[in-house]
Amino acid sequence: MRRHFALMTVVVLGFIPLAPASAQPPGEAFQGYWMGIDPLDGGDSRRSIVQQKDGTFAMAGRDTRLTLCDGTDHGIGTFDDGVLVCRRTMRTDKLALRCFNTGDVVLLLARYHLISDDVMVEVQTTQEGTFVTRIVFHKVSQD
Repeated sequence: MRRHFALMTVVVLGFIPLAPASAQPPGEAFQGYWMGIDPLDGGDSRRSIVQQKDGTFAMAGRDTRLTLCDGTDHGIGTFDDGVLVCRRTMRTDKLALRCFNTGDVVLLLARYHLISDDVMVEVQTTQEGTFVTRIVFHKVSQD
């Protein structure tokens, strides 16, 4: 009886996948083009994220309304120092928001949390830790 149970256990475990078929290496799921709506001001938010050769991440982003740039759409957010802090979380301490209308550069902290392979949450704070905004993004690019 024990031998029969052991054989059945091996057979059943052989059909259980150890990882999802679409599992990606850590960080690779962040790469792509993302779109969301900023609840702070209702602006359309877009992010393009790539993993660099050294494993860090770079991002270029734009919003149709940049509250920290006097409410204009003239500006861009960028970083090139994004690092994984765990399998589904990336952070940067240098999200630079460049305001074209004033010439100001606002430096923010940002955290990116993957909820699934196609949903990501961005949380921005000031360098001092004051909350700025939380945006839910949906991946619109195809790998």
